[in-house]
Amino acid sequence: MKLDLHVHTEHSSDGKNKVEDIIRILKEKGFGGAAILDHNSPNGAREALNMHPVDFIVVPSIEVSSKYGHILALNVTNPIKRDLEVLETIDHIHAAGGFAVAAHPYRYWSGLGEKNVLGRPFDAIEAHNSRSDRSSNRKASILAQNLGAPVTGGSDSHENGSLGTGYTIVPDDCTTADDVIKAISLHRTKVGGDHRTGSNTIGYVSKSVTEWLGRGMKKM
Repeated sequence: MKLDLHVHTEHSSDGKNKVEDIIRILKEKGFGGAAILDHNSPNGAREALNMHPVDFIVVPSIEVSSKYGHILALNVTNPIKRDLEVLETIDHIHAAGGFAVAAHPYRYWSGLGEKNVLGRPFDAIEAHNSRSDRSSNRKASILAQNLGAPVTGGSDSHENGSLGTGYTIVPDDCTTADDVIKAISLHRTKVGGDHRTGSNTIGYVSKSVTEWLGRGMKKM
């Protein structure tokens, strides 16, 4: 069963996806669920849970901005404090009962970088992100292999057209968010999907630089 374990909603400042559209479109594409998350906010995840979708697993999540890059807090519904050290952020996620994933670790603007992943108690590595280029995803996959870490994958979608372009395959017997987390923990997942192409990189970099300057040169 495919799940898109990195999907933003309109509750992210740069997101355009409505929660109901995420669920509908991914179901139409044959997906069995998604990690619905936003930047430093649980609001999209809470909205999705309140819809009680049928035959669709909602993994409530947040993309937390640590001091050095983004960390996915899977299976949480309460805010996680932003701008903390990496270890502090992981500790807060674990204290909330969540699952800490190093998001797109080799992305220049918002990835942690290898040095901030090594030696930290991450529960998994995001080995595939469809907004990252092929080289970055390859390095993330190698990092996970070298660490013996479980893997996740997702589209990092911010608009409807990219939903499902990245994914995690979990066992078909998963029926709840807890089942998904257990499957990841037990290394019972595979990842795949598209990569950011060279033609998309120019627009992506331009957008990233503009937003970065608008934030006062701070990470989202």
